[in-house]
Amino acid sequence: MTKKKQEIRKPPVWIMIAIFLSAITGILTAVIGINKIQNYYHPYWFGLIFGGVGLVIGIWTAIKIKPIIAVNNRLKNDYFLPIMYISSGFFGLFLMTGSFLNQSLSTIDKRDNFPVIDKYRQESGYRQPEINSLVVNINGESHTLTCSYDYWYKTSVGDRINLCLHRSKLGFDFITVTNDKKVDKDNDK
Repeated sequence: MTKKKQEIRKPPVWIMIAIFLSAITGILTAVIGINKIQNYYHPYWFGLIFGGVGLVIGIWTAIKIKPIIAVNNRLKNDYFLPIMYISSGFFGLFLMTGSFLNQSLSTIDKRDNFPVIDKYRQESGYRQPEINSLVVNINGESHTLTCSYDYWYKTSVGDRINLCLHRSKLGFDFITVTNDKKVDKDNDK
């Protein structure tokens, strides 16, 4: 094969589809994983650890399969986009899998009624999600919890709401709002 024909060569269609699906899967699974960790005590550490591990493994995998994907000189020299697409897929998968694993390895440490000391709402808008938050006093400390709009609307400051405090074997403890339909739908899945 001449040098000119080798430069024009394109990667097989199934590889391009797999890379595109990796990015889409990563985005969807990251959204699911992020929704699952909203009421964690340390959601940022959880995301940094599980998402970071997924990102590193995704970059490593993308570099290892570069000879299969980069079939022409243009892709060999400019391989940033395939790395980004593949690593985003791993990032989302690790985040979602980690949240499901953490929740399945957890036990209910305490179930009790706790007072709502404040509540606020961020309405959805352009590039801005809807966030319904309740600030609850748990053993003298205030914790901010997200919940569904219906539950937020029915709850007033001063009400006592039923919460489950979960202790996880992985160390990422979290809180669930017991009577929130949003939480019940997530647990049915």
